[in-house]
Formats: sequence, C-alpha cells, structure tokens
Amino acid sequence: MDFPMHDPAAAAALAPCTLSTEDVFEGPEKKLEVYFRTSVSQPSGFRQYGAEAWSELLSLAACTILNQRSNDHCDAYLLSESSLFVFADRVILKTCGTTTLLLVLPRLLEMAATAGAALERLQYGHLRYKFPQLQLYPSRSHDEERAYLVAMFGEGVHALTVGPADGCCWHVLAVEGRAAVAAPRPLPAQLNKWQMALPSLAGEDILEVAMEGLSAEVCALFGFERGPDGKDVAGWGPLPDGALARAMTTSCGLADLLPGALIDDWAFEPCGYSMNALAGPYYYTVHVTPEVAFSYASFETNDPRFRAADLVERVVGCFSPSVVTLTLTSRDGTHRLPAYSRRDFERTAASAPTIEHKPLGNGAAVSYATYRAAERRAGLPLVKSFCDGALGLAAVPTPTASPEEA
Repeated sequence: MDFPMHDPAAAAALAPCTLSTEDVFEGPEKKLEVYFRTSVSQPSGFRQYGAEAWSELLSLAACTILNQRSNDHCDAYLLSESSLFVFADRVILKTCGTTTLLLVLPRLLEMAATAGAALERLQYGHLRYKFPQLQLYPSRSHDEERAYLVAMFGEGVHALTVGPADGCCWHVLAVEGRAAVAAPRPLPAQLNKWQMALPSLAGEDILEVAMEGLSAEVCALFGFERGPDGKDVAGWGPLPDGALARAMTTSCGLADLLPGALIDDWAFEPCGYSMNALAGPYYYTVHVTPEVAFSYASFETNDPRFRAADLVERVVGCFSPSVVTLTLTSRDGTHRLPAYSRRDFERTAASAPTIEHKPLGNGAAVSYATYRAAERRAGLPLVKSFCDGALGLAAVPTPTASPEEA
C-alpha cells in the first residue's frame, strides 16, 4: 500500500458526514508525561503508591482502573479510557474520549511532594481532536489547555504545533524546571514549598503511531456485540472472560510483534480494545476505536527498536489504516524520525517523505510525519475527511463552563 504525503486539498474536497453526539467517540488520546527527580530517601518514588491512590487521582480525569500488571521497572494500569504507566521517576497517563486529563495535575504534584520528588519536565499533547466541540474544560482548545498550564506554572509554558494546522496536526505543551507554581485553584500548603529541579539531560524517546480509517476487516475484528442467541454478531462466538481480548491480540498480529512481553489486554462491549505491555524498562500500549465512521488506533512505546522501518510497517499492518501520523518525542532533542522510504515498506511505503522536526523548549524536540494510503487501497475513504476537520456533528451542544473556571 502506497502512502503519499498528506494532501490537504484532496481531503478538503471530500464531503463531511453528519453524526449525532450519541453516535461518536473521541479516539485520539490526550497524553501527560511528567518526569521527576526522586529523593534519595524514597527511591521507589511514585511506585510507592498503589491502585487506591491512583484511582483517586484518575477520578479527576473521569476514568477508572480496569486492571494492573507490573514488572521491576513499571506499574501499568489499563483504564476505562486508555492507560497509566507509573515508574519511580515518571508518570505517563493517556486518556481518550472527553476525559479531563489536565485536572489531575494538582493531585499529582501533591503526591510528588509527599514522595520527595522534584519536577524536571512536564509534557502534554495530543493529535487534533475529531470532535473538538464535545471536549470539556480545560481541553476545549489548544489555547485553553495552554492557559490552564500557565495558570499553574506561569508563562514558561512552551507551546508547539507540528503538522498542518488545518489537518492532522499534533499539539504539544511543555513545562521545564524552575517554572513557578501558581495553581488555578487552592492547593495544600505543602505545595507552596515546591521546588523544581533543573531539567535532566538523560534522553528518552517516545514513538507514537496514530492511525485513522482502519480497514473494514480490522473494524470488525475489534467489534463485539451479543445477539439473542448469546453469540456475538461479529462471529467470535461465546468465549470465557479474557479470551476475547487475547484472541484480538493474536489475530491482529500484536502478540507476534511483542514476543516475551508481559501483555495485559481488554475487549470492550460492544466494541473497542486496549492493551498494555511491559518488557524490561520498555512499555507498549495500543488502543482501538473501531466504529467504522471514525475508526482510530494508536500504538506507543519508548522502545527505540520500534523506530526501525520494518517494525513501523508491522505496527501499521496490524490495523490497515488510511492515514498514519508518526511522532517521535526526544527529551534531549538528539533523535528524529527516519525518512521512511518506499523501499522500506512493501505495504505502507512513503512517497517522497519529509520529516518535520521542531525544538520543544530547552533541549527536547518533536519529529512528525503523516502518510496517506493510496486511493485503491484506502480502506474507508470517509475517514480521510478527519485529517482536515471536515467531519460535522449534528446539534452539538457547547459544554458549559466548569466550576474551575468560575
């Protein structure tokens, strides 16, 4: 399958569809990465907190814990809306739908203060929303998200958008060491003594692959709805608890992609799929929104091997998308996405690719590229209108202001 670079003009020519608010779900996730310097006296850092403490924090984002897996490096939580990864010195939280992710920050800083951890760097970002009208405070716009962080940390908030502003763009915000803490709502007195450490130069790269317009076959694979006879209409048949998720993991190719990893997967009813995996210090997470009109899948990892062209091809091959957006976030700014070529991919080649690479604050950087499937193998042409925000919603109400804004 050929992937020419993103063509806004071609996508804009597509007529938008109309859906009601009850018909849609925001697949693209918000993601918060917060890096800390742990205390010598409390080397376990954030891992000293158990599921109860994290459940309390997650309630602020309107999501819950479904399951947990751990290894020597990380505690991985599957959530009702995406995933949470807890290392001793960092927390990575991503949530989909209309979750209010940024509202967890005050509580997270409280937990950090109790653990004696000093903030080094905070990054927040997401692919452009498909249904921005449905988002809640403080995520109804990129400007509003930035304003929320400015209210907490002062004007030292770095803002970046990569990709076309009217297309598959990626919004990123970052806060670095020695930013001032002036929270937008009252916080416990212990936070008044908050001191932020200088940024760490220890680099760690995170690769994210956002995929839209999944093939009809892939959408069916992640669907599950019981009929009157007790069997699911997608053809899976009755399966014991957990077996359906394992079948999805195997059938789409993820199990083969992550041999030896500790996998925790979940199948949602009537449709949808999430997976966390751990292998040593590396984490992997996948989330699938398979509704055909706005299908979406994401893959994320800090494993540097997955920047290789053959592994990117295998990831994309699991989902057969029409549009692929790749980002690589480098904490020390020294790495960028390779220029994937037609020869690199047999099914998902890039035609004359260009990589957008921009600095993010002092030292960090984000690389970005978007590719589109050729028309003859595009899967679901409807979804291509998402890349330019052309999908319309019928009778979308404007969310009311939250108490935090009052």
